[in-house]
Amino acid sequence: MSIKDRNALERHIYNRGFNPEIVVLEFALATLISLLAIVNPMGAVPNYVALTSDYTLKEKKRVIKKAVAVALIVLIVFGLLGQFIFDFLNITVPGFRVAGGVVLFIIAMDMVQGKTPGSKLNKKEKAENLEKDQVGVIPLGVPLLAGPGSITTVMIAVSDSGENFLVSALVVSGCITVVMIFAYLVLRNSDKIFKRLGRTGTKIFSRIMGLLLAAIAIQFIADGIKGLFPILG
Repeated sequence: MSIKDRNALERHIYNRGFNPEIVVLEFALATLISLLAIVNPMGAVPNYVALTSDYTLKEKKRVIKKAVAVALIVLIVFGLLGQFIFDFLNITVPGFRVAGGVVLFIIAMDMVQGKTPGSKLNKKEKAENLEKDQVGVIPLGVPLLAGPGSITTVMIAVSDSGENFLVSALVVSGCITVVMIFAYLVLRNSDKIFKRLGRTGTKIFSRIMGLLLAAIAIQFIADGIKGLFPILG
């Protein structure tokens, strides 16, 4: 939802005498769905299983906690600092929406085709002989859970808040926390999930998430273009 549409809806709610929390709930649901699609914890399962195949149960638990904690901190920090970054670099939110939408769409196409997005795991990261504790930070925490797409999503979500920065920041931070809790539970049970679904099952799930993400990306681009060229709105 664009800033213009959200403000219009908020005015409509106030005029009708309804609870303004409806707007916040709608924003929270949209943000949560977007983050679930782009973070896609199920898509990280095959990589996690491969990277930790020779780990003990205790080591796996430590890696999962570190990966989720790192991703949580990275996303919240970028979400809170997004507007300051825009102001410092003189970037408009509509312009970033278009650029972010393009990035998300590219990632979505990789997901739909059953590939691991190139922006999430490059050849160098695959080939590196990482120490066991480092796996939780790179590549599991960043960029598998907190990659360019998820960072873009939280920055846009918070920056779209207009004058309601505090409320928006709290809602987005809450959504990030919920998604990371879900990611923790998925990775914690990844061995069971992988045995039940197999590589094919997890790929199918990722493709479904990719299709949903592609739709979100198109909407990002459309809202961004309308913001850059108001006459089109």
